[in-house]
Amino acid sequence: MFSFKVTVFAALVCLVNSQGDQYEPIYLGKFEKPVHAVDGDIFVLDEKTIYIQDFAHDGQAPDVFFWADGEIVPYITRTDLTSRTSLERFLPREDVVLTLPDNMSVFNTRRLSVWCRAFGISFGKIDLADKLANL
Repeated sequence: MFSFKVTVFAALVCLVNSQGDQYEPIYLGKFEKPVHAVDGDIFVLDEKTIYIQDFAHDGQAPDVFFWADGEIVPYITRTDLTSRTSLERFLPREDVVLTLPDNMSVFNTRRLSVWCRAFGISFGKIDLADKLANL
């Protein structure tokens, strides 16, 4: 189920985040109800880190973020390890890693969305609590 690409990038992220604990990636699925070409396979790497393989977004909306339970979630990409918050165009697709804020864990976060704050709408979501409860 896990590609070599996931394993290598997960190892790189652990080195960047200086985390000593090793976790087997947990596949959660894809974004539900996607618009604006939002797509990608979503994995949990550890309690603070979410990996989205082949993330896509057309960039055709203002003020778009990864959003978890009302908080903006910063991310890095495979090609740029600079932490960012605002989403841009991701066509062609790019691997991204999200690092949840200090007060959050994947295990106490209900929903992750690609959120347009300007219009107050989701371009795709995944219910983390439901997916993790069903494992």
